[in-house]
Amino acid sequence: MKKNNSFKSVLTPICLSLVSIGALAQENEVIAQPPTEMVNITPVVFKNQTSGFQLAGVIYTPIKMKKSDHLPAVVVQGPMGGTKEQTASLYAQLLAEKGFVTMVYDYSYFGSSEGQPRAYEDPTIKATDINSAVAFIAKYPNVDKNKIFAVGICGSGVYLPYAVTLAKSSPLKAIAVVNPFELIHFVAPNGKSEAQLLSEKKLYEEKGIVTRVNLIEEGSEGAEYYYNSKRGAAPNWLPFASWSELSWRKFFPAEEVKKLHTPFLVIAGENAFTRQGAELMYNNAATNSKEFFVVPKARHFDMYDKEAYLSVIIPKIITFFNQYSKQ
Repeated sequence: MKKNNSFKSVLTPICLSLVSIGALAQENEVIAQPPTEMVNITPVVFKNQTSGFQLAGVIYTPIKMKKSDHLPAVVVQGPMGGTKEQTASLYAQLLAEKGFVTMVYDYSYFGSSEGQPRAYEDPTIKATDINSAVAFIAKYPNVDKNKIFAVGICGSGVYLPYAVTLAKSSPLKAIAVVNPFELIHFVAPNGKSEAQLLSEKKLYEEKGIVTRVNLIEEGSEGAEYYYNSKRGAAPNWLPFASWSELSWRKFFPAEEVKKLHTPFLVIAGENAFTRQGAELMYNNAATNSKEFFVVPKARHFDMYDKEAYLSVIIPKIITFFNQYSKQ
């Protein structure tokens, strides 16, 4: 399959630092806080319906929800390599405060979910996690089975539409993606050959030694989030198992989205390094029920947790989902 070469000029800085070219940090911007007092928090465990792995999740519900209520639901998926305690939970709690039953979880091989080696990433496995999470929330008490939605952030912004296209039938009425990482098939931080990566996989299989690759460089825009204890630093976050790259190279999100017929909202930061890929995802989506929304001034990682941007993003997601709550 032919790759889109339009990104090659920015390929190296993206892969090495995620993303140093956007490092015009605005340290004084307010970080959004989760509305902890406005939501109930319920830990849950469910199975990946394909692998059988036990996946760890959290359900957030509005504090004023009654036992007789049946509310719309949103499953929120975080960035590739992320854990449920990071940006996904912030989005989920902000949506729960507005009247949704929301759910976050750790993907297979990540966080508190099962799977070895830790931090192994594969788009198809993640798609099965997503579809399993959607199936779980559809049976959860207080959920209106006709009003189920999903959000994908960064890497999950490409995994989510892929999961929908793989599902034989999905209860999702609409999906929203935030800064989808369409560039995933270009990620090659160390320039390793397929033979080298297979050798590292074999080393793990034979001796249990995991070679890891970290996409976040010190001093980069990504580091502003992931290495800051007031933002996204999490004790259970790990760099990827290196041979995850083998699956990334074979995954072309902008091609997969051509099979998507579910209503589709694409949200991109005006200054995000992922904006061009987001536009490509939007343009290629098969569905006629789609919308592209640009968040002014925002860089990629700003949209993980900065109040100025989430105060725009969350209402936009709700407005879009509400259009399909009545169908």
